[in-house]
Amino acid sequence: MTARIMNVAKAAAFFGAAAFFLAAVVSAAPAGQMPAGGGPGFLKGRVQDAARAGASLEERFSAARSEAARSSPSKTFFAAALFESVNRIHFGRPEGAEPLTVASGDSRIIIRETSGDDLAVREGDDKRTPFPAAWLLLSDVKTGRVVDATILDPERTYAFDSQTVFWLGNPPGEESLSFIETRFQAAPDPEVRERMLLVLSGHNDSRVYGLLRRIALEDGEKDVRLSAVFWLGTIPDPRAPAGLKEIYRRNRDPEIKERVVFAFSLRPEKEAVVELIRIAREDADDSVRRNAVFWLGQKASAESVQALKDIIESPGEERELKEQAVFAVSQLPPERAVPMLIDIARTHRSSSVRKRALFWLGQTGDPAALKLFEEILLKK
Repeated sequence: MTARIMNVAKAAAFFGAAAFFLAAVVSAAPAGQMPAGGGPGFLKGRVQDAARAGASLEERFSAARSEAARSSPSKTFFAAALFESVNRIHFGRPEGAEPLTVASGDSRIIIRETSGDDLAVREGDDKRTPFPAAWLLLSDVKTGRVVDATILDPERTYAFDSQTVFWLGNPPGEESLSFIETRFQAAPDPEVRERMLLVLSGHNDSRVYGLLRRIALEDGEKDVRLSAVFWLGTIPDPRAPAGLKEIYRRNRDPEIKERVVFAFSLRPEKEAVVELIRIAREDADDSVRRNAVFWLGQKASAESVQALKDIIESPGEERELKEQAVFAVSQLPPERAVPMLIDIARTHRSSSVRKRALFWLGQTGDPAALKLFEEILLKK
């Protein structure tokens, strides 16, 4: 799988909060190194080292909570730790920029800088190279429950000027994932569990797939299940397409099926394209089929292009689905889209489909499209 960026603008238009953490393209940086011992250099200001040698992550967190209860009037406290991520994380502007300020407000983590405050998640490469990242939890002092969570980019600097952050060190990956899973299960607020899925899914651990699959199938909150499906589309695990197919088979809810369709569109495997084609042709729900057709247009593979042709040319398909397929064709690279649209505009038996092709040709500004318009207008 080649490295790629998933764009929040495209995803958020369909799936809102689940895609909040994915942002615009950023330039890649070399994988960093885990700092050896002591506090991390990327946290500044009110930082307290709670990484006691020999203590478990649970013990460090408990000690941090006790200290926060003793020394701070705040009802919440920050805790952070380093972990190995399957993704390369970037936050905002390149390294060397001014520190990001971190605070809490209304039980939410607030990270500010003057511009470019997007968190981008860049997928890892074929070798599953782990990248350094840090999770940051905001937890309730009284109950210890997490009220917000996010991921930090160790190549940036974060300033904790108004509230102490307790540094929990660099625990082994399996301990970090188990710790996050425990907090996920204990969080009563579905929105918090949704945000924690970002941290959970980022771990470089083979257990992530099983956890996301179980959450997607069994969690009591639909929004949490939807988010788990989304993250199954992003993890570099070859088992993910099979898990997504299982979730699709076991659900009748169109919203969940549409989320599965989007997750398939994020997958690099040919298996995912094959499944998108099958859904586009066979699903009983028109909205799910149209959704699959749209994302086939975004894939732009040979298989997806042929599937779009088949849908447009098939006499048995509904007009609205054909028109959706024409739109999907218009989203292909121009060298593919324009000839296909011209052919549809010239030869398709349905006048509404021909008109739709002409409309999208008009958006291209391509010389070949202009030539077709001239030909049609002069005939009139």
